[in-house]
Amino acid sequence: MIGIVLGSAAVSAGCYALLRCRFKQDSTTLGSASYLSIYAALQKNLFRRDGMIVGDWSLADLPVYYDDTHAITFGPSGSGKGTAAILPAILDCPFVFINDPGGENAAIAIKQWRAQGYKVTVINPFGMHPEKPWALPLHGFNPMDILDPKDPQFAAHAELLAEMLTPRSGRENGSSQFFKDTGQTFKQALIVHIRTARPRNEHHLGKLYELVNLPADGWEKLLEEMQANLVADGLVAAEASAMERREAQAPEEFSAVMSTIQQDLRWLADPVVRQNLKRSDVDFGALKGTDRRGQRVKGCIIAVVLPLEYSETHAAIPRLAMGCAIWTMQRAPLARKKVLFVIDEAAALRKISRFPNWLATLRKYRVVLWPIFQNIGQVKALYGQEWQGFIANCGLRQFLGAADLETAEYIHRLVGERTAESRSVNADGKASTSETRRPLLTVDEILHFDGDKQIAFIGNLKPAVLRKTRYWQRAALRGRFYRNPYQSGRTPPAFGALARRLWGKALYAAAFLLAPHPVAALLYLAGLGYGLLRLWEVVRDVL
Repeated sequence: MIGIVLGSAAVSAGCYALLRCRFKQDSTTLGSASYLSIYAALQKNLFRRDGMIVGDWSLADLPVYYDDTHAITFGPSGSGKGTAAILPAILDCPFVFINDPGGENAAIAIKQWRAQGYKVTVINPFGMHPEKPWALPLHGFNPMDILDPKDPQFAAHAELLAEMLTPRSGRENGSSQFFKDTGQTFKQALIVHIRTARPRNEHHLGKLYELVNLPADGWEKLLEEMQANLVADGLVAAEASAMERREAQAPEEFSAVMSTIQQDLRWLADPVVRQNLKRSDVDFGALKGTDRRGQRVKGCIIAVVLPLEYSETHAAIPRLAMGCAIWTMQRAPLARKKVLFVIDEAAALRKISRFPNWLATLRKYRVVLWPIFQNIGQVKALYGQEWQGFIANCGLRQFLGAADLETAEYIHRLVGERTAESRSVNADGKASTSETRRPLLTVDEILHFDGDKQIAFIGNLKPAVLRKTRYWQRAALRGRFYRNPYQSGRTPPAFGALARRLWGKALYAAAFLLAPHPVAALLYLAGLGYGLLRLWEVVRDVL
């Protein structure tokens, strides 16, 4: 009986705290910055189970969801990008494309994907995590299979592949940019030539690598073949003639261009990689909800898995896969559901010139891009003057932590300033109060922010401080994943997961009841008080 009374008192105190928060009015004279309230989150349907999980409200297991346009996440190493952000999302979303350096996320989540009957494809050229229980498959991927010489946009599609085959640091200028641009155009011409003038068994990137490394006599013969190829309005012939003139009239420039091309394609020297890129087991169209046989699929996962040591040297593989997947999404029919593109360690992919345009246009195709970086500096270095627009086109800006001054200062400016009350005592001992301007969070506070919390900006709402809940701590996800292949032993136990989940439901119910008009909220509270009073009378009579 005492437990009932204490529990009722705790609920009453919680409701009082929620009511106080509900009607609290802070001064905004010198600044109006504040954190997102649970009531504003309710009004925007952030607790509705739809979209990707962002984090949890307060100490409860009360997930906040995001279901709008693109997202971007920043977090240094060890901040929980995989455990608290990526894995809760991909364990809950049925249609996902994921760039997964190291294969950790795919290995953990594949249990759930298989159990749900999803169509799972893993572009895994180095055969990572083949052992049980993970047993990641090894699917082949031939980018040239998207090309159709009969398509009016055939040359443009070849340009997409050439662009994905051309890594850029974002710092190219002058001659270095010229060599990259010229090399990219010649790669486009070579791809068109291979696809239209070579036998079917040579329609793969291994042939491209072979052609750019031909000896002198083979090179001359190749240029002759290309000059005779008049497809794509003479693109191939024109590029071959331009390269021939360059070789004769500007040998140093020719040497620099060829060296750039060969350097861009050096990762294809690996016979294992070339063999994997000869065949296509990937059905990108299944991301839309229907496979190539016209059958509906419950879900589709396409994961690109590379060893961590090759995440930069072989970055062309995930770039090509992502380019082909997005190319497919832009074609009819429209996707049945939203497709989440998780681009982990996005900086390792180098600059993708189309990315800013994708962020601006892909929403209509039900594509949600989710690039993940370690800090703001990586975006600035890659996208230069476009970096602010890059971030601004993401409706969710998630900061799992900040380990560098630049990122901390950026968050500091985003959260804004508030009006604070300052109290002082004069020489006579009389106290007085005044208003002053203060940052909602200082740079120092951001750098030393609680490691179990994150700051999320959702749309144009005020910043939300959410708890970072690891996937194994979520009661709803227990038993739906394999252990981490990079860790020995079992997954850590989730102490208190059930209690947090129940507290989350109670918190949501209380906030839902107290969210309406103030009069209604007061009536709710009055009813609660009356109920507690009646309960106390019963207890008193019994005692």
